[in-house]
Amino acid sequence: MSFLIDSILLIFCGIAEVGMYAKFLHERFEFKKILLGLSTIVIAVFWLIAGLLYLDYLDMPGLGEYGEGNHFMWNSGIEFLGFKPFIDTSVPTYVNPLGLLNILAVAIFLSYPFWLYLGIKLGYKLFNITKLKSP
Repeated sequence: MSFLIDSILLIFCGIAEVGMYAKFLHERFEFKKILLGLSTIVIAVFWLIAGLLYLDYLDMPGLGEYGEGNHFMWNSGIEFLGFKPFIDTSVPTYVNPLGLLNILAVAIFLSYPFWLYLGIKLGYKLFNITKLKSP
């Protein structure tokens, strides 16, 4: 997970939530409840893992120095593709709580529910769900 990848993954998770309901859960559960439960779990997992990465409590295995938590959150291991890192993280960006990059990181974390919601809306269209139905 990283700031560049998380929004895309969250959109796919939202589509997958709607797809799971449409294919497997529609006869047993109320849509609003299952969607709220799944969404809560997805956002909690993303915030937990991304937060641990951002604060350098977790690293991405197999990427060496490119997978170090804070560095990976900003640069996504882009060095493997021959590009220079987007953000210099020689000093982790969370060190200065009021720094521009730390404030930007908080804003990005706060946008995660929006990306999941966007995926859910796309899921509605892909699975032709026009209104929430109760069993």
